[in-house]
Amino acid sequence: MPRLRRRTGAALKQIEPIRRETVMDTVARRIEALVRSGELKSGDRLPPEPELARMLAVSRSSLREALKGLHFLGLLKARPGDGTYIQSSLSRVLNQHFQWMLLLREVQHLEIYELRRIIEPEAAALASRRATTDDLDRMANALEAMKADLYKPGLFHIHDIEFHEAFMQASGNVALRTTMRMLYHATIEARLRVLPLIENMESHFARHERMFRHIYNREPALARKAVLDDLLYAEKLLRQQLQSEQRAADSVSHASSASPDAKRTRTRLAIKNT
Repeated sequence: MPRLRRRTGAALKQIEPIRRETVMDTVARRIEALVRSGELKSGDRLPPEPELARMLAVSRSSLREALKGLHFLGLLKARPGDGTYIQSSLSRVLNQHFQWMLLLREVQHLEIYELRRIIEPEAAALASRRATTDDLDRMANALEAMKADLYKPGLFHIHDIEFHEAFMQASGNVALRTTMRMLYHATIEARLRVLPLIENMESHFARHERMFRHIYNREPALARKAVLDDLLYAEKLLRQQLQSEQRAADSVSHASSASPDAKRTRTRLAIKNT
């Protein structure tokens, strides 16, 4: 019997404690169930508040509180005088959440480039097989705009993203396109910071021309390599920028610690501790 009790105690330790669900979690889960069942779908307007409260088995005050939270998360949107709707697309919401992950340093910029090296070359290979005439036209137009604004960093950057998004669309894979749009949005600031570090804008533009040529000519392996070469160059510039910023921060820190005030403070602390 003692052995049995020990086993029972060990088993009980493995059981997770019951977590209380917030009202917002409850409402979100029940709305999700309605979507899964087909009663609601993307872009649908939610039933009026009294009816929705009855459907979800919550009070109207709890429902209002939960809907505010779901609005904040971007899962619902309100149209004044018309009602509350389920978002028709969550890509913008994903962009914002991923941006916050960067701000909170849950994800590092160099990790994003590592992810891009995994995804983007394969997307280019897919685009070389699947691109339609319209896709190729979009890439060509973005390329022309890049050439026209070669020495206008802000505009060049906009057209650069348009070009990359065009071949992502040409890949024919919505998951790829959504993921890459999220990554592009998150790295806008980093990409703008490294633009001045580009040694030769003509060579930089030529790399994009090479990508387009291989996609246009239906050459998957070469398209893959062209995109990878461009990403490796961009990553090298970012590393240079981050190292420069770190050196500057270290220099400021060293200067601060070496200042007369800092020395006096350290002296007072040393006297106090003796």
